[in-house]
Amino acid sequence: MSSVPRINQLPDELLALIFATGLRDLSSDAHQPLLALICSVCRHWRDVAIGASELWIIIHVPLEVHLPVIQAFLERSKGRLIDLHITELDSVVLAHKVAEITAPHISRARTLTMSLAGPGTYSVLSEAYRSIFATNLSSLSIHLAGWSFHSHSPLFASTNSLRYLDTEGDFLRDVPSRASLTTLELNKYSPTHVELQNLFDASPCLETLVLHEFILVAPMRANEDDVPPTITAPTTLKSLAVSVSYTHNNGTDICGCVLDRLCIPNLEYLEVAGTYELAIDLNIHFRGLSKVQTLRIRRCTITSADRLFLSLKELRRLELVDMSPELDIRHITGISTEDPSSPSLSYLSSVFFSTKQGNMEIPYKLLQLAEHCVAAGCPRFTLEIEQGCPEEFLNAIESCIQDRRVCVIESDCSDGLIKSKATGIHGHFFGDLDEEEFEEEEMDEWEPEWEIEDDGWDEVEDDGFEID
Repeated sequence: MSSVPRINQLPDELLALIFATGLRDLSSDAHQPLLALICSVCRHWRDVAIGASELWIIIHVPLEVHLPVIQAFLERSKGRLIDLHITELDSVVLAHKVAEITAPHISRARTLTMSLAGPGTYSVLSEAYRSIFATNLSSLSIHLAGWSFHSHSPLFASTNSLRYLDTEGDFLRDVPSRASLTTLELNKYSPTHVELQNLFDASPCLETLVLHEFILVAPMRANEDDVPPTITAPTTLKSLAVSVSYTHNNGTDICGCVLDRLCIPNLEYLEVAGTYELAIDLNIHFRGLSKVQTLRIRRCTITSADRLFLSLKELRRLELVDMSPELDIRHITGISTEDPSSPSLSYLSSVFFSTKQGNMEIPYKLLQLAEHCVAAGCPRFTLEIEQGCPEEFLNAIESCIQDRRVCVIESDCSDGLIKSKATGIHGHFFGDLDEEEFEEEEMDEWEPEWEIEDDGWDEVEDDGFEID
């Protein structure tokens, strides 16, 4: 006579809590296989898991879609808000089936991620969801591998609870309400002055704006004396990150493009990413940012004309990421041979620096800045060097420290608001797939990652699970 495993003597609610803890914080594609494993251990675990609706709220619709699995998740999560991730969907036929089974439940969506192969699959889903009030939706991400301009109509009838939106700039018009947005990420956005002002007016609660591969285009002016209108951001906007893929340089101190005309009175965090070959003209495009406390610059060319740093009176932290070894640190610090005692960044207390090539001169210059800051009253200054640098590199810098209020540490400061985008969707290359190549009968030949048998789950006997 087999004994009941001790863990199975726990109350069902406690066992379900253990399962939920193990599944917590997993990615959407890792959640499903682990839940399948839990359900395959024994009949008791399977019954407890099926009865715990909170375990089924993360629903991943991958390329190899097994529709009964998706249906099981939707049914077993009833009464709960769900996180729905539709990724790598590259068949219009399959998109119709996914739309059919998800539409009745989409009003429960708290998070919706759509990473699709092209406009055809997106059109199928948007047609199915268009009349639905997504009042629980707080996070929405829309990305197409074959992105192109398309005819616009609202994706939902309402999105009045939306807090986070991540998409291409062209899809802004597909979101019916942005009044509650606090975080907005846009890719390849090239707005006019009016369009950017309208964006801010429609998002009065916006706190963070991230512009990936932002395209700076010089404004068209009938008269050279015409001054483009000022673009006023909401007072709630505290963080701005811009990745510039193309810029212009008209050789003047006033550019007139959308960045030049931005007014963000309460900005505290600014991040700018570019390329070594691209002169972004920081001084022209970012002005009047007296409240910025953290400045992160990545792969940017900085020249003596970039006087942005002199205006950052409240700057506490400076991050210089993947900088060119030719960087002249004097353009940033304000320390010159003529007046070495007056750095411009009087409140600065922390600097991170990394470069693709070793260059001892720049860290030494930053160390000089650190010593100036502590001499001016900074209680402690931290100079952070990219993690993994040679030990002798750190030792050489530390040996030059004259003031104990200055410390040098290794740091991993790779994470900013601008993140590298993988090619394709989740590492999958669609190439030039023709959506019509996928025939309905071909889907029957697909093998799921795990089978659903007898209401969806394999079983083993209770006797096979013992805990000492």
